Amino acid sequence: VVEKKVYVETTIHEINRAIYFRTAGRTTIPTSEMVKVKEVADFLKEHPDALVTLCGYADKGTGSPAVNARLSEKRVKSVADALIKKYGIAESRVTIEHKGDTVQPLEGTDNRVTIAVAKSKKAVEVTK
Repeated sequence: VVEKKVYVETTIHEINRAIYFRTAGRTTIPTSEMVKVKEVADFLKEHPDALVTLCGYADKGTGSPAVNARLSEKRVKSVADALIKKYGIAESRVTIEHKGDTVQPLEGTDNRVTIAVAKSKKAVEVTK
């Protein structure tokens, strides 16, 4: 058996935050939720190699699929704009997705949300 060393990318640091838009049709980040956006921005500043993926959702219980698709897109763009314009995070570090009401990761109206997942990764040497 010949052992060889390879590099595997692994997550070193991670933060997850759910930014809720409690009011139906709302796409502006509520003041009470801005603390979570700031936490994500602070994490990204602390870990300059970290990237963030934002995914917007809408609840199935209100609106049509077309309306909910637009809402989830506007919500995720609101969070991305705050990270980029308010907190100075490079646009290249932010990836956005939106699912409308096609995916319901939470219960009921809690799906009026943008979920932020930021990760710092590092290549680690392992022996195989």
